[in-house]
Amino acid sequence: MRIEKNDGETITTEIMKINIYAFLILAAIGLAGCKKDYLNLQPTGTQNTTIFFKTPAQFTQAVNGAYAPLQGLYKGSFWAMGEMRSDNTSYEFDPYDRSGTNKEEIDEFREAGNNDMVGAFFEASYTGIGRCNAILSRLPAAKLNAAVADTIAGQASFLRAFNYFNMVRMFGQVPLVLNEVESVSDAFKVATKADINAVYAAIIADAQVAIAKLPVRYSGAANKGRVTKGTAETMLAEVYMTQKKFDLAIPLLRNIITSNAYSLNADYADNFDNTKENGPESIFEIQYIEGPNGLGSNFMDTFIPWDYYDSDVTGFEIANGAQNGWNIPTQDLVNAYEEGDSRRDASLIDFTSDEYGIDLPFIRKFQTTSAVQGVTGKNFPVYRYADVYLMLAECLNEQGFAGGGDAFKYLNLVRERAGLEHMSVGNADPALNVSGQDAFRAAIAHERQVELAFENHRWFDLLRTGKAAAVMTAHGAREKAEKKDSWTINPAAYTNIRLLFQYPANEAALEH
Repeated sequence: MRIEKNDGETITTEIMKINIYAFLILAAIGLAGCKKDYLNLQPTGTQNTTIFFKTPAQFTQAVNGAYAPLQGLYKGSFWAMGEMRSDNTSYEFDPYDRSGTNKEEIDEFREAGNNDMVGAFFEASYTGIGRCNAILSRLPAAKLNAAVADTIAGQASFLRAFNYFNMVRMFGQVPLVLNEVESVSDAFKVATKADINAVYAAIIADAQVAIAKLPVRYSGAANKGRVTKGTAETMLAEVYMTQKKFDLAIPLLRNIITSNAYSLNADYADNFDNTKENGPESIFEIQYIEGPNGLGSNFMDTFIPWDYYDSDVTGFEIANGAQNGWNIPTQDLVNAYEEGDSRRDASLIDFTSDEYGIDLPFIRKFQTTSAVQGVTGKNFPVYRYADVYLMLAECLNEQGFAGGGDAFKYLNLVRERAGLEHMSVGNADPALNVSGQDAFRAAIAHERQVELAFENHRWFDLLRTGKAAAVMTAHGAREKAEKKDSWTINPAAYTNIRLLFQYPANEAALEH
């Protein structure tokens, strides 16, 4: 059994036993001289379920704890499974430190059921789900102001839905746990995988609750980064798009636009400036804090090539090894940028590998310096307003191609910010001529690839549009051809383009 402290930390059963034994010893020593209600007193140094989940402050602390697993997930497994799995990024082979093979396997579709990166994704997601379940299970009994209770319920409902949405896309059938698990026996009872349709139904129900209860905006610096009505609408629209229910996604996306809560940054690069985080374009981003608090991020140190020896990027000479050289942009992505696209320089740093003598660009979006190496306050963007424009353009096109209609308007708003010419029907430039529904689909796919590069959308986009197998088969062939003279690629790489990740072996064992 795991019980949440007010700071999100867990107390194991063993530690609880120690506390209980100590309490009983003290009770026995002083029993003769104590009032009979002595044994009813709660330990003052710890929080437990009998004295917690009572006040607004405690529920706020619990909600903060429900956000917390996303920090580890985004700097741990998500970039490998959501971006490096796609044709956008790969890795720099390190012949001197071979301890990063778990990540190489994910990139090349070779991971097994014991891959610890995949297992960590599964565990972090269910940790977040479990914390949401505890909040939602105990909230009805608490005597909170209705507005406060709605905000708590809305955040917990969104976070549970968000975790499940990621899980069902990564693994397909997964256990559907919607109530607080209070014992080991309960845990075994809920370990069975649920039907995918049931998981999606729960996601939609939670998202609808979140939309109904969350505010359009918050006030106060302490609420920066909390999910809003617009966050929930964006996620639900993506859920509907994944289900090909474009007609249901359109009103949600239009609501976000008419709310006037968001706007595009004039400069694309401002989205990734750590002095401008949670800006006008931000709909949801994972919050990190620099300092010795365990809440920092390390993206730049992870994504920089292991043979980049200068300190100008992070402020430190990197510690060469398997902790570096991941999420390296592929030639496929580099080639996707049009000439004059300002997003390229805002997204990539050009580099020629000292070890291999080949062009090896790396990600600029997460560049920042910090006082301590690998501990930055750099946030990770999850949903941006530009994504809403592109989602709406895609949905409108799926409902029926209309030359010069709103779908073109929203697509071109994103292109215009990047310094690119508009796409249109009958354009004299063949590259800008979009003559029908299929051509518009290709234009949207291209725009999403470069606009949202390195933000963990590409793999999900390939899955959602049914392009994953074809795109990754062709990409794998190019990767093998380009790298055959540079480093060794496993013969099994890209030979089995699985649309779902291997279910963690230790979790599968719980079903039996």
